[in-house]
Amino acid sequence: MRKREYQYDNIRFLLMALVVLGHLLEIAGEFPRRELLYGLIYSFHMPAFLFLSGMFARFDRTKWIFGMALPYLVLQWLYTAFVEKLGDPWVHVQFSRPYWILWYLFVLMVYTLLLPVYDTPFPVKQGLMVAASVVLALLVGFDKSIDYQWSASRIIAFQPWFLMGYYFRRAEGLRSRWKEAGRTCRAVVLGVAALCCLFLEWLLLERGVTAKMMLGAYGYEDLGYSWQIRALIMCCAASAIFLLFVGLAPHLKRRIPVVTSLGQNTLSIYLLHGFFFHLIRLKYPWLLVQPWQVLVVWAGLLLLLGNPAVGRCTGFFLGGGWYRLLQRRFAGGKNIAPGEKI
Repeated sequence: MRKREYQYDNIRFLLMALVVLGHLLEIAGEFPRRELLYGLIYSFHMPAFLFLSGMFARFDRTKWIFGMALPYLVLQWLYTAFVEKLGDPWVHVQFSRPYWILWYLFVLMVYTLLLPVYDTPFPVKQGLMVAASVVLALLVGFDKSIDYQWSASRIIAFQPWFLMGYYFRRAEGLRSRWKEAGRTCRAVVLGVAALCCLFLEWLLLERGVTAKMMLGAYGYEDLGYSWQIRALIMCCAASAIFLLFVGLAPHLKRRIPVVTSLGQNTLSIYLLHGFFFHLIRLKYPWLLVQPWQVLVVWAGLLLLLGNPAVGRCTGFFLGGGWYRLLQRRFAGGKNIAPGEKI
């Protein structure tokens, strides 16, 4: 049995906490330096999450159907019907335009289907794949015809991060050389990366880059920016990802109370926090008037939805657990060899 890698659970919690906080800041009444904090979060948190998803991606037809495609259809219906019922005049039940946070689930469905195309053991081909995806991510901003429909723009704009995570996980040689490098060498590289990250974050603020420009859903002409700005955003995200997964991850290998447990149940936080968000947005905005209220709601959602019991229920109903249970039940009378897939 493979040992649990707690460092990725801990990083997963950190990123999910930023996701929820970023969403709450959108509708918060007051919060110190809200626009600054919001911009900092969006400068790296979704690329980092896609990098992490790419690291653990594998193609499994059953999981894709019952753990991704079917949950997308169910949640798309639930979210749009729920928000429409709450009185949002702009939202109606439909399936071709992934609603709000469901774009992430939809793009993962697409990337997972493309894994046989991405999968190559040759570093040169991997490099070419990443380079081509970066070029496409920069070019897609010129096309005004694709936007939120089918998340087409985001599929192309965020593809490099998923690809890099997928290859990073399999780059045993590269990671071995990093470990063999001296402590001083690693410290210098990480120090330079940290300085680059701080400088790039400052540059984004100096250039007036907004969070909307980082969403990957708008063309250059729509928001009045350029491919150079998108390249700057990507460089900033890359430096932050390097610091997270190369610099910070090795120091988070132990189980951290509460944090690690919540990090193991981020699926339930991700899929369910939106219902509370829209309920507050449309019916109870007074709950987020003061900064302390934002922090209380933020912590409450993380603790409630990241609870292991909620995580197990979510994994069972929306993560394909029910189908795996049926598989085991129907296979109960058969002689299954150890390790054989059902």
